[in-house]
Amino acid sequence: MAELSGLEVLALLKEINSALRGAYINNIYSLGSSQLLRLRKHDAPDAWLVLSPKKGVWISSSVSERAETTGFTSKLRGELERSRFDGATQVDLDRVFQLAFEGAARRKLVVELMPPGNVIVMDEEGVVVLALDEVRSKSRRVVRGEKYAPPRQSRLSPTEVGAEDVRSMWAQERTVGTALGRHVGLPRKYVSESLARLGLTDESPSSSLRGREEEAVEVLRGLVNEARDNPRPCICMLPGGEDLFVVPPKGAEIVAEAGSMSELCDRLFLAEAGTGEGPPSPGQAKKKELEITISNLSAESDSLRAQAANVRTVAASASSMSIEDGLGALRDHGVRTARQPRSPSAISSLLFDRAKELESRSEESRAAAERLKKKLAKVASVGPEQRKTLSRKKAEWYEKFRWFFTSGGRLAVGGRDAQTNSALIGRHTDDADVVYHADLFGSPFFVLKGGKQQSEGEIRELAQATVAFSSAWKTGLGSADAYWVSPEQIARAAPSGEYLPRGSFAVRGRKNSVTKCVVEAAVGVDPSGRVMAGPEDAIGRHCAGYLVLRPQREKSSDTAKRVLKELVSLSPGTAETLSLDDVLRALPSGGGKVVRRGGHPARDEP
Repeated sequence: MAELSGLEVLALLKEINSALRGAYINNIYSLGSSQLLRLRKHDAPDAWLVLSPKKGVWISSSVSERAETTGFTSKLRGELERSRFDGATQVDLDRVFQLAFEGAARRKLVVELMPPGNVIVMDEEGVVVLALDEVRSKSRRVVRGEKYAPPRQSRLSPTEVGAEDVRSMWAQERTVGTALGRHVGLPRKYVSESLARLGLTDESPSSSLRGREEEAVEVLRGLVNEARDNPRPCICMLPGGEDLFVVPPKGAEIVAEAGSMSELCDRLFLAEAGTGEGPPSPGQAKKKELEITISNLSAESDSLRAQAANVRTVAASASSMSIEDGLGALRDHGVRTARQPRSPSAISSLLFDRAKELESRSEESRAAAERLKKKLAKVASVGPEQRKTLSRKKAEWYEKFRWFFTSGGRLAVGGRDAQTNSALIGRHTDDADVVYHADLFGSPFFVLKGGKQQSEGEIRELAQATVAFSSAWKTGLGSADAYWVSPEQIARAAPSGEYLPRGSFAVRGRKNSVTKCVVEAAVGVDPSGRVMAGPEDAIGRHCAGYLVLRPQREKSSDTAKRVLKELVSLSPGTAETLSLDDVLRALPSGGGKVVRRGGHPARDEP
């Protein structure tokens, strides 16, 4: 069965860093036993990153149209949502992905592929803050609140092997296959490929490497360099079936080739990544925790009772001991006294007291176990965790901008910043459109598609939307003016002797002014489940329920949280799949206060 090795991980890291560095996590879903990150990059389609603790991490172009959320996914969102991807690495060419994110706090997301597989989040100090499965074994601990340490490598990394290491390998083993396989951190398929490049087979005698140690080192390092710098992903047919390679092996039949390792991972692993039991629900985790605690308490109770019985036996015979032997018995059974006893009977009395203490502790442990058994019965009676199924919506081209549909059904599209202003005017404006701008510094362009036939109502709506998404909102203005012009009046070049900042345009000719536009924005959810924000008349026409906001000094995130909660209650069924990021992207930049709901007077805000 095909699986990723450290060399395929190396190639995937290069793809992920190249395509996603600087992207922000928009949302996180469950995909069976895996996690699915939706990342958003400016002026680019959303990208999907699959995190499978059993299969690997790759960029997917074939994600299922449906996804789920689990308890672990919700915790992962709390740690990573809205964080910026800063880069991915691995440790010693091992099957471990380490993805760094920069957000409210620095976080590193670790995906370990070694069975049974794990997903771990740690802080900038390397302390575990979240783990899919905590590990408490003699060899390794992965526990929340403790420092993370990657799995130990028992074999040498191919990049660290030296000529002396190769000499030691062939001296210890019978064949070259065993020499490299037991001592170098490569899977069997790449051991065979390395030997083929040396003109050897797995069964060649180990002495075949005598005098060729430096050559073997160069082959191993060359294989790594090729995987990193010039990967040629392919699927090859081997005696045991199809397997994945980052470079074509000598003499093997190539079944399929691809431009990226991610394409092959989609083909081989995506279906399996979406299956499996997934992370335990909170109820299952609690049940397992209780069972372990009850088992430990019961074992402790039995141990204490056995110790008490032993101490009683010693206490009964203490009266015939010498003082020296009696003092030794006290030490052996953990009895400490302020004054040294002077007679065997005093020693016997102290030992009986110790036996009673142990019996009391045993009883306390037994009682605690009984109480937890009752609690366990209640936890076991609770049904399995309900998973919420979410549908993935295909984004339209205009959703990367600000947008809404007017009361007349026309599409209005606005810029978010200098770059999207330029893209909107340069690529998405036609002769049949009209262009709006607020009569102040720090305004987006809004384009009304097919606006040559605009109505008076639409003129007012576009002007109001333009001022609402301008700097007027952050400065807290109550009203502002705007104007509209034809596309041919927009010029990229500044008049002679003047300078235009990036994202700005010169407007020539007569401007059609719209004065005293109220600085407010309505927000609702359309029938497709998308957040739409704009003037009240437009939003009220297309959304069943909506809120109207005006500027207020508070954090944008606080406003968005309140709006998200109300939208879900106003639009049951259509708003359930919304994320906080969906609302943040739709609202004007800055805090706001709800002044109306669905056209009715608002309740007093706290």
